[in-house]
Amino acid sequence: MADKYVERQLKFYENASSDEGKDNALYRLGTHLEVIPCNGNANLTPEQRTIILDAAKDDGGKK
Repeated sequence: MADKYVERQLKFYENASSDEGKDNALYRLGTHLEVIPCNGNANLTPEQRTIILDAAKDDGGKK
């Protein structure tokens, strides 16, 4: 079964109108998938963005 939270955050990421909005969605997704630490800092590096998006694709939306 698909993880609705992953799907929702990916939609937020895709539809965000600012870089801050994109990073916020990716931060939430990354902490949910446990690929980045939950430290309250949504200012992501390019490497972190790649890690999170790769994890979401590998996860296939399933948890």
